[in-house]
Amino acid sequence: MAIQMKGVRELKRILKNAEPKVRLVVMREVNSIANEVANESRSLVPFDEGILSGSMTVTANYGPTDMTATIAYGGPAAPYALVQHEGIDPRTGKEYFHPAKAKGGTSSGIPGETRAAKFLEKPVEKYQPTVVPRLLKVIKKVT
Repeated sequence: MAIQMKGVRELKRILKNAEPKVRLVVMREVNSIANEVANESRSLVPFDEGILSGSMTVTANYGPTDMTATIAYGGPAAPYALVQHEGIDPRTGKEYFHPAKAKGGTSSGIPGETRAAKFLEKPVEKYQPTVVPRLLKVIKKVT
């Protein structure tokens, strides 16, 4: 899922001619943000035997003007991860829901206690508005 954010053009312009110290702090912040999203997502991912949760990967790519991070689930079981992420119960029309406690548990709706569909999308949407401001803030600290 690609995310479009306001301020990315400005960031690309800054990074195009940035000193190494600026690029370094941006890379660190991109990595930090990606790990925060990944950790929140891991607390939401359906968990039975832990296979789906354990399949999560975080990879970063750093180019001259683009610095990206990708969070993915599934590996060889990507089709299963997609079903769980996008899952809508055909009987109820609601998102799949997985109580945190396997044996008859109920959920309070607190992250880490509710495990349901959109386990990656929800944290990404939560963090998306903060990404550009956080990157600009770390740039300002070193310039």
